[in-house]
Amino acid sequence: MSEGRAGGLIAEEAIRRVRERASLTEVVSDVVTLRRRGRSAVGLCPFHAEKTPSFTVSEERGFFHCFGCGVHGDVFAFVMRTESLAFPEAVRRVAERFGIPVPETVGARGRTAEPLVAVNAAAAAFFQAALAGPLGAGARDYVRERGLRDETVRRFGLGYAPGAGDVLARHLRAKNFPLEDAITAGLLLRRDRAEGPGGVFDRFRDRLMFPITDPSGKVVAFGGRVLPGRPATGDPPPKYLNSPESPLFRKGQMLYGLFQAREPIRRAGRAVVVEGYLDAIACAQAGVEEVVAPLGTALTVDQLRVLRRLSEVVIACFDGDQAGRRAAARSFPALLEAGLWGRGAFLPAGEDPDTFVRAKGREALEACLAAAEPLVEAYLEELAGPRRDAVGRHAEAAKEVTRILRRVRSPFERDALARLAAERLGVREESLREEGRPELASPGREDAARAPEAAGGPEELLVELMAADPEVANRVRVENVIPDFAHPLWRRTAESLTAIVHDPAAVIDVVPPQLRDRVARRVLGEEAEEDRARAVADCIAAIRRRRQRGETRRLRDEIRAAEARGDAAASAAAVRELQRLMDPDSTQKAHKIGVDREDEPGSD
Repeated sequence: MSEGRAGGLIAEEAIRRVRERASLTEVVSDVVTLRRRGRSAVGLCPFHAEKTPSFTVSEERGFFHCFGCGVHGDVFAFVMRTESLAFPEAVRRVAERFGIPVPETVGARGRTAEPLVAVNAAAAAFFQAALAGPLGAGARDYVRERGLRDETVRRFGLGYAPGAGDVLARHLRAKNFPLEDAITAGLLLRRDRAEGPGGVFDRFRDRLMFPITDPSGKVVAFGGRVLPGRPATGDPPPKYLNSPESPLFRKGQMLYGLFQAREPIRRAGRAVVVEGYLDAIACAQAGVEEVVAPLGTALTVDQLRVLRRLSEVVIACFDGDQAGRRAAARSFPALLEAGLWGRGAFLPAGEDPDTFVRAKGREALEACLAAAEPLVEAYLEELAGPRRDAVGRHAEAAKEVTRILRRVRSPFERDALARLAAERLGVREESLREEGRPELASPGREDAARAPEAAGGPEELLVELMAADPEVANRVRVENVIPDFAHPLWRRTAESLTAIVHDPAAVIDVVPPQLRDRVARRVLGEEAEEDRARAVADCIAAIRRRRQRGETRRLRDEIRAAEARGDAAASAAAVRELQRLMDPDSTQKAHKIGVDREDEPGSD
């Protein structure tokens, strides 16, 4: 099962089958005009502006690479980027195009996901019919009070969950849906005792219902708002109630309204984030359609990465009071970790996007969005506090900035934040940079600094060849060459290359940036196999000669040190080891070399 990339829904075997049967060239040709060049095809990159074609596609390897901007991947990566889809949706899109069936599974037991999708669709239709019917009169009144037009209600699929305890359960049973599927989808709950139809009852009762869809428009969950004027019995119910997480629904990875907002975000070149469902709907109805909302929680890095695939301009709306500015400050680290800086649009105190756009109209909302401030300002302002001379607070704020810097991958974004924070907090920029080195780079910091000195050596070339050819990687593993590597960066990379599934996109992600274009050229080129075999053999021989020279130097030093302190046993042991290393038949030669103070020319 593909975890993470496919959300646990699509079997790895199905993904492999789609990848193998899909034509990458055909998919890319929908977007890029390609022309043949040798065994590959080239065209202008769709991901950055260029005049000379550097975007190269290999149908044979199922791989694309842009030598201008470095973007690379397989057919799924291309569809994800061009259509702003998550991985599972990209797999389904490619499968549909080429008529390849994709059975979906959920959970460890391998149950199919289609029944969960079907039961959610049936529930959505039931809620919509209930809103339009006699039981939905009160909910319709509330919808009108909120200023929502009929076409808006239909566009967002709003509905009503009747107040009786098991109306939906009885409806689903009558439609022959297994109630177990409805329980798994979060629509029904089990009773403490086995009473009533099936021993279950409806999760949502007497609520205005908001279907939550995935990016392809399938209903995966629901949000329900309690209606005003509900009789008070016992503890007041929560104002909003969402479906629990399920095999179809991960609230930290999805956004309300994304299905409706995807194309408007592309057209507008920005995404607007509001707090609630009704905020998003009101803005869309007013004409600001590029709007989404989180699902009852603060924005997560995963949600922001979804938005980043659509636009790098994200504007989040906040209340203009102090609490709103604190909320804006808290949102900045997640934005930065997702590769976004973000801007904050601050509404008048006491207003939310719903009430503001209904009272003031679209033009006022657009003016507020146009005046949005960089969220880094709110973040640094909150960290620093009002007093310029608060040394202790500024020191703690600097520590917090360094924690954020360590999670930022882009060196340009790290530089910008370090500079701004240094100015605002009155600390040395160099200190922030030093303490805020990225966590992932810290263990290999010295390696990265020394890597240019090792460029062009046999270890680097062998790593390049391993990345380009899985047979080379296997040979290096079988011959146990990696322990002989001297440079930690190339040793770690070689170890990674022997451990991963060898597809071009995966290996290019593993190798250091300075090798990526060279590896891509080998993958896409027409290099003769005999040249590659000779290069591999030469690299392995050179690496082992260097390791032998190093061992020889070490043993000579041991022999000299042992003789200097009169330790005949240690000297003899080192001589024997040197003898085995150099020539089993030359004991006397080894002893002579060991005690000689001057090494022979060229021996190192």
